Amino acid sequence: MDTPARRQYVRWSFFNVDPAWRALPAAERERGKRAFADVCAQWAARIVLRAYTLVGLRGDADMGLWLISERLEDFQALHTQLFATPMGPYLHMAYSYLAMTKRSMYVDRYASEEEAQRRDIIVPGRSKYLFVYPFVKTRAWYALSLEERQRMMDEHIRIGRKYPDVKLNTTYSYGLDDQEFVVAFETDSPARFLDLVEELRFSEASQYTLRDTPLLPCIATSVRAMLDALDGGAAAQEELHDGERGRAVAQPTEEQSAEERSSAPATALTSAGVPSASGGWTTVARVAEVPPGTARLVVVDGEQIALYNVDGVFYALSNRCSHSRGPLVDGEVRDGKVICPWHAAEFDLATGAALCRPARGPVPAYQVRVVGDQVQIGPQKGVDAAAADDALAPVDQQLDVLDRKLVNLMQYAFPLHSRPWQALGEQLGLGEAEVMQRVARLRALGVVRQISPIFDTRKLGYHSSLVAARVDPARIEQAAAVINAHPGVSHNYQRDHYFNLWFTIAVPPEQNLEEQVQRLTERASVEKVRILPTLKMYKIAVKLDLEQDETRLGKETQQYVKAGQVRPLSERDKALIRVTQEDLPLVEQPFAALAQQAGIAEAELLAWFDEMQRMNYLRRIAAILRHQKAGFTDNGMITWKVPEERVDEAGRIAAAFATVSHCYRRPVYPDWPYNLFSMVHARSRENAEEIARQIAAELRPLGVSEYAILFSTREFKKDRVRYFVDWQVAEPVA
Repeated sequence: MDTPARRQYVRWSFFNVDPAWRALPAAERERGKRAFADVCAQWAARIVLRAYTLVGLRGDADMGLWLISERLEDFQALHTQLFATPMGPYLHMAYSYLAMTKRSMYVDRYASEEEAQRRDIIVPGRSKYLFVYPFVKTRAWYALSLEERQRMMDEHIRIGRKYPDVKLNTTYSYGLDDQEFVVAFETDSPARFLDLVEELRFSEASQYTLRDTPLLPCIATSVRAMLDALDGGAAAQEELHDGERGRAVAQPTEEQSAEERSSAPATALTSAGVPSASGGWTTVARVAEVPPGTARLVVVDGEQIALYNVDGVFYALSNRCSHSRGPLVDGEVRDGKVICPWHAAEFDLATGAALCRPARGPVPAYQVRVVGDQVQIGPQKGVDAAAADDALAPVDQQLDVLDRKLVNLMQYAFPLHSRPWQALGEQLGLGEAEVMQRVARLRALGVVRQISPIFDTRKLGYHSSLVAARVDPARIEQAAAVINAHPGVSHNYQRDHYFNLWFTIAVPPEQNLEEQVQRLTERASVEKVRILPTLKMYKIAVKLDLEQDETRLGKETQQYVKAGQVRPLSERDKALIRVTQEDLPLVEQPFAALAQQAGIAEAELLAWFDEMQRMNYLRRIAAILRHQKAGFTDNGMITWKVPEERVDEAGRIAAAFATVSHCYRRPVYPDWPYNLFSMVHARSRENAEEIARQIAAELRPLGVSEYAILFSTREFKKDRVRYFVDWQVAEPVA
């Protein structure tokens, strides 16, 4: 389903209310407020409309509306109706700004293509505070070369990204209004906004700002509370006291009576296109306006909704993907699902259920009906689909402080002890039984996937490699299924790159890795293959810190312990690996249970583990987590283009970051210039990008100026390689 890139008109209207209005009788003021709110409610069903109060914050403006539409005529019609209400004669336009969305030439060069595409659509968040101001650049700015402007904007952007909790919305006014840009910052912390602006003042680009006033501080609210703030009405008092954030203005406040809630007239669809709202159903389009095979973006109660016509059947989903808020209205529709255009998350059209990663859960689905020639959207459908997405949803919010400490200990310091649960409890101040109960719950929640020894694949004699593949996107699922069937493939992800399928494969010593990869990828009809074995390992230590913000972990000292006297693996070693590589049983003496399976004494098994660690065959015994369940929903493979003579130095620097779990040197190809790989797992894509910027700042003195982050968009397989077991490489069926 192809749809052209859409751009939006953005309007900020700030009103000052004549003091004479406050002298009117209460009934007259109420009549005016109700009429004003009714107009807003009707328009909020068609365009994005957010309300803000400035009472007590500015002396020249009392309230503001943030409006977003694809038609200039909507703004004209809305304001005409507002000025026609009983409040109209008392309203003075204190400030008025008009702008449009567009892709920034600077951000396009600095960010990925996907990030650049996001600039075409503004989606106001739910932050409590909004800071709006216009600005104009000096003529000298435009006389600079593009390279000079890009260099200064890179600094500007890097500063902004240090404040991920302050969301920036930049729009453009060239030829539309008196200013050149309008910026709107959303945040829950005015102090963070102040710190950001202060830091930006010291940036080089700041000297080319001609004017950036007035600055308008706003508090998000509902239309009714915004109006009540003008004369101390009840809605304003209660809403501001509770700290309630801005909500869709078409929804009545609790303070309104039943009569007030039904006072908004249900209007028919007019030639101007204003939709009707009646009985919970809103007319959003005529049937002819959404022909089969197309989609349309509509707004109901202030929420963006993607409306689809699939062979004459209409579906409606919330427009924002649950992963990174990609616009689902622009997604491809096939086989009863829509595919997010940003990262390929898939959602069921009928239910909104998430069908694959990287979706973090379902999206709301709405009832749709056709009445005559009108398409109407009704209430949200039941959220039963959420149960089907339970396997995708993070559950880290269900963990308490002791759960998090326990998970961290089990990842990095699991005790090689006859009674390991008791030893863990002693560190946490818990009894053995409670530790075992907590571990059982962590397994049931899906946070802990397995507790087992982690062996070094290469030290065991296995040949392994990361493989990058280019697959026709239309048949990537079929290709993944073929590759997953190989018993040596442990991880297989779709990533947002030309090389879109990345998998790891390990084969026993007697097998030829290159031959296995060639046969496997030929069967999967892979278009292009790049084998990327580890040339040098700088770090491998997967530890997801559940107690701290991953962007603030900083660096850690790497300790490499040289192996003691190493002997070749014996058949007894291989037999013990086969027994112990599975999940540790949840009994008081799990190692005794494993020893019994192996036919040896517990002390003998513990001594063998110790010997395997000293020889570096065994890295450690640890809990292995399901990253998404633990809240780490985004993994980014950061690939760096490093001068060959500086790779080792760069590898040590990147590996020192606590958030980097894997760091390797790998070969390059003419179409793949990145020779250093570092993997990070983060609670959001923005956090992963922030970590990449931190590492980039450390690598810049080495001449590293180019890197790419490949995020996984779909997880096709994630498993452990089973060592020294009988497995045959079946001939895959394409």
